[in-house]
Amino acid sequence: MKKLIAVSTIALTALLGTVSASAEEFTLRVSQHHSSSSALVNTVTKPYAEFIEKQSGGRIKVETFPDGVLHGPRDGFKAILTDITDVAPAYPVYVPNSFHLTHGLYLPGAFSSIYTAIRVAQELYPKYLKGEYQAMGVELAFIGGSAPYDLLTTKKVESLDDLKGMKIRGAGSLVNRMVEGFGATPVTIQAPEMYTAFQQGVIDGVMVPAESILTFRVQEIAKYYVPLSLGRAGLPFAFSRKFYTGLPDDLKKVMVKGLNYGSLLYADFVEEGTKAAMDSMRENGAVFVKLSDADRKKLRNEMQPVYNNFIKKQTDAGYPAKEFIAEMQSLSDKYGDMTREEFIKLSDEHPVKGLLPSM
Repeated sequence: MKKLIAVSTIALTALLGTVSASAEEFTLRVSQHHSSSSALVNTVTKPYAEFIEKQSGGRIKVETFPDGVLHGPRDGFKAILTDITDVAPAYPVYVPNSFHLTHGLYLPGAFSSIYTAIRVAQELYPKYLKGEYQAMGVELAFIGGSAPYDLLTTKKVESLDDLKGMKIRGAGSLVNRMVEGFGATPVTIQAPEMYTAFQQGVIDGVMVPAESILTFRVQEIAKYYVPLSLGRAGLPFAFSRKFYTGLPDDLKKVMVKGLNYGSLLYADFVEEGTKAAMDSMRENGAVFVKLSDADRKKLRNEMQPVYNNFIKKQTDAGYPAKEFIAEMQSLSDKYGDMTREEFIKLSDEHPVKGLLPSM
């Protein structure tokens, strides 16, 4: 992980003035199901906690609870609402019927850079998405998301036609539908069982975001890497509205800075994890498949009905899906393959307003 140097008001800002020794102190509990030894905990959660403590002048004490000691992966919202924790993973995929336009951020091929994905999500959030989180009783702590889902196989792949008949461990209904579109069969296998199933030939391939390749060790088995980019996973963290509203205004500003900083940390985690995974794949001798122009066109053709179905479903439910997708695509085109440096500069010079309730 890169060291974040003091050139950015995201990465390091001055402390918020002299604080009276008698000022009220607060405890912020940050919990997650991820392992305490995981890169996510050590390169996102812990630096986020340190940032909040430092920016608050020590008035917010942060306690971290990894390893699922407070709740499981699907229970982040519930744990926040029942005061078991204050900050937790709040994944829309685990409560899909409670989110609507938010799912549009994770459509296939939407963004060419994780920094672009997070910046666009920030810009769309106040207008389109904040109400969906607030309806769940939470506020946004920071935005996280995966790299696109790509395919690793043990069988030889030279084109999309080679996927026909393959058994592939899918990644949710949207990705599975696209896998079926290529003539493959999606197979549901829990993450802890994926390595063994792949190793023993129960499945021919796995769909996985690049930063998770090393976590699941599938680079040890895969012989081919196929860049399909079938959507991303939305992995934001949320926090208790009760905690936020109970803070004085100066500490609310700390949480706003924490939202920007945590989002940057998560983007860095994805970028660094992707690079490490690609290096490991090469070291293990995997073939990086280069899709033909015809295959890339076929991919785009498979993606379009997914967008059309999303727009129709959400429009029928009363949500401005067409406008949302149009604005999302416009912003994605505007920012293109945004780099880390461009993300920081834009956040410094043009911070997004309205991510948290006004003070």
